[in-house]
Amino acid sequence: MNYILDLYSLCPSANWMINYFSLKPLYQLSLSHSLIFKFKPFGRLLTLKLKILNHHNLSYLKFDQFQTVTYNRKRYINEVYLSQIYLFEIDSNINLICSATRFVTYINVNNRLPHHILFFLRKLTFYITTPKLIITISFQLQMHITNVLVLILLLLLIQTTIGKDKKHLPQNLKALSSKHKLMGQSKLGNKGQEKNIEIIKPQVDQKQYKYIELPNQLKVLLISDPKSKMAQVSLDIGVGSWNEPSQFPGLAHLCETMLLTSSYKYPQQQFDKLLASGGGNYGSYTDDTNTNFYMEVPQGELEKALDMFTNFFIDPLFRLEFISKAINAIEQEYESEINNDDNKINNLFSLIADKGHPASKFTIGNKEYLYKEEVLQGETNHFFKKKYSANLMALALQSSLALSEIEKIITEGSFQNIENENIEPEQFKGKPYQMGQLIKYKSGKKALFINWQLSGRLQHLHSKPLEIIDFFVDSEHKGGLIDYLKSQKLIISQNSYVFSEDKDFTNVIAEYNLADFSDRNDAIKIANIIYNYLTTLKEWLKNKDYMEQIYKEQSQISLLNFQYMKAPWDISDLAHSLNKNKPEEVLSADYIIDKFDPDAIHKYLDELLDLNNMAIIVGDTKFQYNDNDPNKDFLNNNNLNYRSGLYKIDYALQIMSGEIIKKIEQKLQIQFTKPQKNEYIPKKLNIISLCDMGKQLPQIVRDDQLQSLNYGQRLNYFLSAGQNLTQYQDEFCYKQEKEYLNNNHYPVLIRQNTWWKIETRFKTPTVFGAIQIDLSDITLQQFTSIRIFNFYADHLIKQELNQALNSGYRFNLDFQKSIDIKIYGFSEKVKGFFKKVCDCVNPFREGKKVFLQLDDNIEFEQAKHGLLNQIQEVYQLKLFEQTLSVYLKQIMLPQTFELNSVKDQVQLITFDMMIQDLKDVLKNTQKSSLLIGNLDIDGAKDISNELNDCVTQQNKEFQKPKEKVLNLKGYNLIYAQNVKYDKGDLNGATVNYYQIGERTAKNYAIMNVLQSAMSNKAYSYLRTDLQLGYVAVMKFRPISCIDGAFVVVQGSQETPQSVDGRIEEFLNLFDHYLQQLEKKEFNELKQSTIVLLRERTKSLTEEGEKIWSYISQGDLQFEERHQALKNIKNLKIKDLQEFYQDVFIKNKAKLSVQLYGDGMVQEHLKTTDDAEFDKFVNDSKFKDQVLLKDAQLQYYECSNDISDI
Repeated sequence: MNYILDLYSLCPSANWMINYFSLKPLYQLSLSHSLIFKFKPFGRLLTLKLKILNHHNLSYLKFDQFQTVTYNRKRYINEVYLSQIYLFEIDSNINLICSATRFVTYINVNNRLPHHILFFLRKLTFYITTPKLIITISFQLQMHITNVLVLILLLLLIQTTIGKDKKHLPQNLKALSSKHKLMGQSKLGNKGQEKNIEIIKPQVDQKQYKYIELPNQLKVLLISDPKSKMAQVSLDIGVGSWNEPSQFPGLAHLCETMLLTSSYKYPQQQFDKLLASGGGNYGSYTDDTNTNFYMEVPQGELEKALDMFTNFFIDPLFRLEFISKAINAIEQEYESEINNDDNKINNLFSLIADKGHPASKFTIGNKEYLYKEEVLQGETNHFFKKKYSANLMALALQSSLALSEIEKIITEGSFQNIENENIEPEQFKGKPYQMGQLIKYKSGKKALFINWQLSGRLQHLHSKPLEIIDFFVDSEHKGGLIDYLKSQKLIISQNSYVFSEDKDFTNVIAEYNLADFSDRNDAIKIANIIYNYLTTLKEWLKNKDYMEQIYKEQSQISLLNFQYMKAPWDISDLAHSLNKNKPEEVLSADYIIDKFDPDAIHKYLDELLDLNNMAIIVGDTKFQYNDNDPNKDFLNNNNLNYRSGLYKIDYALQIMSGEIIKKIEQKLQIQFTKPQKNEYIPKKLNIISLCDMGKQLPQIVRDDQLQSLNYGQRLNYFLSAGQNLTQYQDEFCYKQEKEYLNNNHYPVLIRQNTWWKIETRFKTPTVFGAIQIDLSDITLQQFTSIRIFNFYADHLIKQELNQALNSGYRFNLDFQKSIDIKIYGFSEKVKGFFKKVCDCVNPFREGKKVFLQLDDNIEFEQAKHGLLNQIQEVYQLKLFEQTLSVYLKQIMLPQTFELNSVKDQVQLITFDMMIQDLKDVLKNTQKSSLLIGNLDIDGAKDISNELNDCVTQQNKEFQKPKEKVLNLKGYNLIYAQNVKYDKGDLNGATVNYYQIGERTAKNYAIMNVLQSAMSNKAYSYLRTDLQLGYVAVMKFRPISCIDGAFVVVQGSQETPQSVDGRIEEFLNLFDHYLQQLEKKEFNELKQSTIVLLRERTKSLTEEGEKIWSYISQGDLQFEERHQALKNIKNLKIKDLQEFYQDVFIKNKAKLSVQLYGDGMVQEHLKTTDDAEFDKFVNDSKFKDQVLLKDAQLQYYECSNDISDI
């Protein structure tokens, strides 16, 4: 009698895998019963027939027949877990449960023997039950294959128990020993455990949420968002760099990098292709105690993508060739990040951490530590097996599907097959950092960091005492800590944040921006002032009424920030929040303050005042590594005695002496002013409705200014424009209003260059406003003056409007060749907020009382140093960022002022010069503005009157200056530069820019269709295949009014000139891809582009920024995306091919900007001076390339700028 168990049909997700081997029967024995197993590895159906043989009181199971399969692989190592329990009915009397299958495959290749395979199958267990019998079957199988495959050992043990004796069953099967219970459901544990948990969500959040927990204890947050065109998924694992073995730094990072490559079920890299074809994307990151994986995918591909995604965590393949590439990618990331000035602080903290604490680990990894035999031969797989477990995982999934449909996908999908090892989260006890120290290091600018190591704050989630203290410390009100430090010319700005934390500690940093003239001993002065401020704060908070007033205000503000969020959550943040917070608080945990805990506030103040918890870190460009004593007059001498080759940082440290401690604790006679009652916390939070006001839907103003909009009858796109709503009953009126708001994407012109749009779809009682004051041609001196005034005004607004900013209002000033102002705030008091900002922008209006008191004072000097610091920070950016923001801009836009020229000019500007320059540029201006949000037309006009005061007098004859853009037609130009800022930088950056020309509707549609495919294939070829660098990006983007395409690569593997050639290789390969493009794939590209273009804005700020980009750039093509959708549908493959050939192959107009890090020049080129470097560039350029300095240049003229659209 035979029982057939088709594992492939019944257990497809188990993904049974067998590699290259064959078996011959060792015993030819008769039998009365057989089990026939069928499974399908690598697409081929296999059948395995096993016999049950009775021998005395024992029973043995032996192989009878085995169908062979050959599947050749390159050398790799892997291990797979199959933990899910499956229940099947074989016939009416016998049930079988397939459980806990694991096996390991090792494949090694050498020259003499094509395959040496060790196949070890362990703990394959079956539980067979009949009404009277429970049989447990377990066996171990080991085969060693050389030239002839030989079966070495096959042992199967059957243990039987009669009746209700369950002691041989595992714990999770004891309840299933009776036939009635076994047959109670079709699949054991297929449905997630539903918990009646209500997710606390913001008032404006229209999405639906549900929490479930799968049988393997994987936590899941389901999110239904019908408006979303793309599905988003993130899986967070409570395992990070701190969990990796100390002998393999970066192993957790390597495991993260490897996991999204391939699995047994999907051995090829189908995941990349699936997401790329639909315009999706994916990524991952490793942090101290968690690792996060995320993806965005079209809704139609969600189930397939989820199955691929899940199998990475069920049966990942850690192939040797993938491991090698991943290590190379990590090496490139290491080289890219290690020289960054911001990362030096992270690295310093690793160096000062207790060596017994994982905070001391080198977590990013590099070749030196990862390219080891143990890592290549299975250590990554071992880390995954040992550390990754379903009970440490949290999944967040957002889709346009209904919650019930999303839940069905999850509960019937593969996530429950991720093995639950019931791993207890690792506890890292104690505080990691050695505090009470002075530390100095060589940096690219003057820097000061004051760090406190405090008790863990996780238990204070609802009271947030540190956030309340931070409110005082970060407040920029008159008489506060920051105001005093600035008044003493000690700092330019301050920023405080939590640097790292775990259960037992919270590491808080206050970062100070210092002026070039700052003295290093100012670090002690600043620490002394902070100590005095904290002492004063402690006294203030002894007044319980005042403390409770502050608590209530901060509680209100925290609730407002939560209820009226400015932007949606990132899916990765949600998954991580679910992994560390209660499910019901997954959205609210980081926001809401709803518990008053004075004791916790005082406890943290006491810890802040304990100097054993403090470390002071000073950075300076003049510090140098040498053998001299660094300790004598520690901060004033330039000597550093420690050098970390790994972190590429030179530093020195010493314990704070009694004298230093005394200086910090010294009492000062400073009269700090405490924050007063906040008058900007809104009370009226109602959402306006035109129906409630009995008004009309907005009607466009038809005047001469709008005639340019009317080609193609664009003015007629309005839905029910000008319709009188008073004629409708309430219900129908609201329906008409909602339809109008959902479908109209135009603002309304309410007066000259003043636009308004009612926007209440986001349910926020807020307004976004923007003003642009166009200036005529300005000189270098005028440009420098208004840049200084930018910093000057910014400081004074923050000081004057500190309460508003603390309540959720925001502003941004950008004074360059135009004056741009953006404002966001609650509609109740936004008018007053606008007025005060305008007072600052234009303080010269006659008869107007303004709060800004112009005076040659400390703020002016602070503003000058703020601008100098900003310029200095630009040259500390990564090379590719410098290429895009500095070099390319200055080459392509000749009217751009060079940063070094501005830097020199700053020194010459006096206060009187700045004021006069500002007055002069404001005499000849033109203003444009936008108001959008919870605001009716009367309110918009009222605010618009205030906005007019931002300009002294508009010039009706004003002509906006045209902008010149370099015309590359007929050229293949090259510009190369040796960047000497960081002597050890081994990186090079290549930015190839391909000019397209002035935008046309057809080209815009084509660029959108090509973007996803080109971007993904460029990344795959340049970064994944060729391993050229950590940064590999392709993007269509205009410069002013001229469209173009960028390919950006940064890395240390090859010189920028060599990378230029590699980019050309890619472009030729992509041309071949387009020539072979089939209609089906072309239609998929078009459809995925349409999905992306239809994706709607997620917040009022995002919607306002989108509309403002058209207004501020003078383009006014608000319906550009909607028109593109129509054009995309009409595109043919030939259109893409002809466009691509013209831009990238036959008629390319190209500029290659190449930056060489000084380390690359020294080590790779071996050049010693600029002349030798220039010779190398000239000798190595391609035949058709022309040096930029040798070209005869011509220019386009642009009347509008579309680069920010």
